[in-house]
Order: sequence, then C-alpha cells, then structure tokens
Amino acid sequence: MPNALIRFFLFSLAFIGRSWAYESVDQVREVIAKNAFDSLPERAQKHAKGAAGLTDSYALQPGLIHLHDELHDVWHYLSALGDRANQLGNATLTDDLFDAANSVRDVLVHVADAAEATVPCRFDGQPTATRYEVPPINR
Repeated sequence: MPNALIRFFLFSLAFIGRSWAYESVDQVREVIAKNAFDSLPERAQKHAKGAAGLTDSYALQPGLIHLHDELHDVWHYLSALGDRANQLGNATLTDDLFDAANSVRDVLVHVADAAEATVPCRFDGQPTATRYEVPPINR
C-alpha cells in the first residue's frame, strides 16, 4: 500500500476512535523511520524549491503563521494525549507526552519570533499587542 494510502487509512481509523497498534518497540521504530525517510528527498526538495521563490522577509510571513497554527494544533494534541495517559495511570507515557508538548511550546515561541522578525522595525520596535503564548504543562 502506498504511504499516503496507509496514512489516510490510519487517519480514518483514528477519526472513528479506532487505531492500528504495533506489538513491539522495534515495529514502532521501524514505522517511524519508514514514514520519516521514505519521502525525505521529495519533502526536502519541495520545501527548498518553495523557499527559493521567496523574495523578501514579508514573503516568509504566511508560511510561518501557518506553521505556528499547525504546531499549536500539535501542542493541543500532545496535551490531550498526555492527559489521557495520566488518566490511564501510565506515568512514563504521560511524562513523555507532556515533555513533547512542552518542546513544541518552545518551538512555537521561536516560530512566533521568526514571524515577527519578518516585519522590519518601522517605529521603536515595540509592538503594542500582547503575544499569545501557550502555557507550559506543569505536572
């Protein structure tokens, strides 16, 4: 089955509350590596080609704002999974998920900084709006 078809199938299962589960750590590692590296050259080429067409810092802004939105969704997803793992009593999984969510939170800050840096300073450089920040997960 092609990788895109497998992802769609797994996404569809998740949508109805079902999922595919692997029986060993080796299987999990194998599928993560396969998903990450099977399309690596195509993804790298696609992003490099897209970035090469950007002409100034303003051109980076829409992509960075979109990326921030996607990462924010990932943060919510990891937080929800961490809460559920906690309810199920799996402390190690809870810690891993909350650590991942907090790492995404750190990335969100850097992506927001990058998006703001696309705007040349036209006044004091002091924005008037308060930046929204995702709260850290404290256990």
